[in-house]
Amino acid sequence: MNGSGGEAVRNEMPGVAHNVVQAGVVHGDFHLHGPSRPQPRQLPNPVDELINQVRVLAELGRGADDRPALDEPLVKVVVGPRGSGKTAVATHWMRSRDADFVDGTLYANLGAWTDHQVAPREVLGEFLVALGVARADLPGDLEGRAAEFRSRTHGRAVGVLLDDVVSAAQVRALLPGAGRSVVVATGHGAFGTLARGRTTLIDVDPLEDDMAPTLLRRFAGDRVDADPAATARLLALCEGLPVALCLVGGMLAERPDLTVAELLTELADSPLTSVAVGDDPTLAALFDLTWARLSPVAREVYRALGAHPTGDVPVAALRGVLPEAGLAAAIRELGTLRVVDKPVPDRLQVHALIREHAASRGGHVRFVDWYLTGVVTADDALMPRRPWRRRLFPDLCPDPAHPAAGTGARRWLEAERVNLRAAVADAHRRGLHAQTAAFCLVLWSLHEPGKFYDDLLAIAPLGLESARQLADPVVESVLLTQTGFAHLHLGAPDAAADACRRAVAVAAGEPEAEATALEGWGLAELDLGNVEAARDALRRNLALAERIADPRRHALARFHLAKAEPPEVALGLLAEALTTFRDSADARNVAKATLWQGRKTAELGRADEAAVLLREAETLAADWPFDRAQAVEARGVLDPAEYARAHALYVEHGFVRHAAAVGRLL
Repeated sequence: MNGSGGEAVRNEMPGVAHNVVQAGVVHGDFHLHGPSRPQPRQLPNPVDELINQVRVLAELGRGADDRPALDEPLVKVVVGPRGSGKTAVATHWMRSRDADFVDGTLYANLGAWTDHQVAPREVLGEFLVALGVARADLPGDLEGRAAEFRSRTHGRAVGVLLDDVVSAAQVRALLPGAGRSVVVATGHGAFGTLARGRTTLIDVDPLEDDMAPTLLRRFAGDRVDADPAATARLLALCEGLPVALCLVGGMLAERPDLTVAELLTELADSPLTSVAVGDDPTLAALFDLTWARLSPVAREVYRALGAHPTGDVPVAALRGVLPEAGLAAAIRELGTLRVVDKPVPDRLQVHALIREHAASRGGHVRFVDWYLTGVVTADDALMPRRPWRRRLFPDLCPDPAHPAAGTGARRWLEAERVNLRAAVADAHRRGLHAQTAAFCLVLWSLHEPGKFYDDLLAIAPLGLESARQLADPVVESVLLTQTGFAHLHLGAPDAAADACRRAVAVAAGEPEAEATALEGWGLAELDLGNVEAARDALRRNLALAERIADPRRHALARFHLAKAEPPEVALGLLAEALTTFRDSADARNVAKATLWQGRKTAELGRADEAAVLLREAETLAADWPFDRAQAVEARGVLDPAEYARAHALYVEHGFVRHAAAVGRLL
């Protein structure tokens, strides 16, 4: 190509950029504007001071500098036994390089040492949400999420910390796209297959001889140096394992007059020849000595920690199941002994090994009831019109004194998501089938509005099995329908239709459950393009709604049927539904029904009238970005220029799948 003066011009741009503009001569300033990209910062808080680990830190930093713009992800796997300090050193290094990760840092605990391991598909979902993808637009399967994650991170510099990894396959599934990204994983499994790629395996050694006393001095001060021989024997007993050093250090800190030699004499009563990991009795004996130092109230709290479904314990849960007297002092006592950490106010972190030992002490506290009461209380605040809880579990009542009450309902549900999943599993494991089924049904008030459909699908099999154990087909039908809606929103309409068909069969003629299942079935068939099948299911839903005689159900049945009917029929159904929605001040459904009025009017060729309705729908949907973008997209049928505006709205609010679909129309 030649320029205006005949000189050769080459259109090249080295490197990577998210926006490139080619222009001739530009006079004045030039600005590009676009939606800001989220830059999540998810790393855990670091330890106050890192002891030792000089070699590990050097290995982590090797190769991290002066990388090409589109380099493959740099992967470091820190391997070591429980309590060896893997997470501490990985977090410390990642935080020390925070300025390098200009596009954010991501963190996930995959639960290798717990009973609640997290699947890569779920981790990718949370990563994508942190990067700006709306939950409603998350791809449904692992491959789709992994591809979207690579696309979102292509050309970027992202730091990813994967804690407690089980296998090499988990790491591979969670790798970002080409750029200047770094992945650090911690674990104690077999990661040899990763070494064939661009991955460094780093073993974490026990604390060196000169470093272990430094850690112990944090707890015992000058007593560590007062009797070098006794200190040497104590350090040999702990074999450089930080968790064991912290425990013996806690014993010394609790009793300032206790010498290291005296502590060794007491330890002789429990034959410790080494401190190991897992189920080794020597480490258990060390925990026994901590137990022996606890006050009576602290022992009750310790037992309760062993009964809690996870190691992330809200103090409010302890208050809910234990007497208030002495509780705060007991928690402080456990903190002094390093039995618990308190990284944020009102929450305790408990090591899995300590929880195992605490459970062996015979705690009889049941947290299931406290969590279920919280879910019921939140549901009462968030979905007061939904009938299923009151009808199927009438004995479950909200508690106005629970932290989940009132305006804090949504915040409490989202803060306790992991604990709620674990509580469902705990209830099922204990054979508490009524509680399990109730959990799964009522948690809809968390899963549907928040689009936490991965959580719903994870617990659904437990709820369905419990419903069958209870021989309650109505509960089973509603749970199947909820599963169907989750599949539908995750982009799996075939699975959705199958679940809802089974829900219809299980309902066994119970009108409300059958109607709910038919609604889901019809919408799934419509998503599949099976209009006749959709129309049949949605007409059956309307017939049942007329028998049930609930005005809102009747209006919703008309609204959904209108989607599958020809415009001449649909407009009459929508007009009747709108009357009920307006009378009940159901603003969102007013906006959605108006949108469908515009669509169906456009199908009749009445363009001017349709344009007015769709503009009204956009105005009515101002508080709901997705519905607003849908109204603008619908106007694109009348004015193709509107597709660009719809595309911008989808992009702005992170609705990736819809943005891609509209983008093809531009």
